[in-house]
Amino acid sequence: MQAGGEAILSTTLQRLRLLAAAVAALVASACTAFPTLAERTALLAPTLEYYAPDPGGGRAPLVILVSGCGGLNGLQGPKTVMKNYAGAATRAGTYAVVMDSFASRGIPFDDAVSTVCSGLRLHGNERAGDIIAAEALARSHWNAEFSGVILAGWSHGGWTVMELLSAGPRAKSVAGFRVDNASPALTPDAVALFYPYCGFLNATGRSTWDFEGPLLYLNASTNAPAAGKECTDAIMHARGGSDGFTQVDYPNTHAFDEEDQVPGSEFTYDPAATQRALALFETFIRDQAARLR
Repeated sequence: MQAGGEAILSTTLQRLRLLAAAVAALVASACTAFPTLAERTALLAPTLEYYAPDPGGGRAPLVILVSGCGGLNGLQGPKTVMKNYAGAATRAGTYAVVMDSFASRGIPFDDAVSTVCSGLRLHGNERAGDIIAAEALARSHWNAEFSGVILAGWSHGGWTVMELLSAGPRAKSVAGFRVDNASPALTPDAVALFYPYCGFLNATGRSTWDFEGPLLYLNASTNAPAAGKECTDAIMHARGGSDGFTQVDYPNTHAFDEEDQVPGSEFTYDPAATQRALALFETFIRDQAARLR
């Protein structure tokens, strides 16, 4: 077989393996545990992290931060990346919650890397219900009616946010989670996506979003340049155009803003780029908070 044929065969086999994993996950999602809001909030409550705005109090938006597939705890203990962005959100004058889909389900970091990051389980649509539960918990925690809801996702978390947008505000269920009450998270006021996964498991490219609000997309694509265009194309398709869409390209690897990389990882932490990304995020959130007040 010629080299070109071998490459095609290898790519085809890889796609078949991913498709098999996707089918298995979809079958499993039909029996997803914690399908109701009460069950999902009970699941997430012990691990949800709350951050109040500076200087605190008053009417303000809620930012729900959705981490990547590595979760909030690494090999060396708690990670800093989501705390850093939550801090940027509170400095911008908003409430913020960081949800942990993995510790709440008893999935340790090494298992998350080997099974969630590889697409074998807990796809983005299965985590989408966690966002609605996190919003409900935040309202209960602060006993507040927020001036708006902003969704922010990183990598697998970006995929998760996109799946919720693809389900749309009239969804009755999302991957086994029953949407049985109105939720502002289903119709967010703004969205930030940092290097999200936009491959074929992500339904965005096959969906039409109702969401037309401001959307910030940070593309970090040094290690996979095609991934950036894949996300752009999917978002443009789902939104039906570029109105309200801002794309910022960073010449960095995926997860460049995570200090605690796994040994041997192909991703590289860039402290200078991280500070720029935090400033970009803070400015975006501050602008949305001013708009929503």
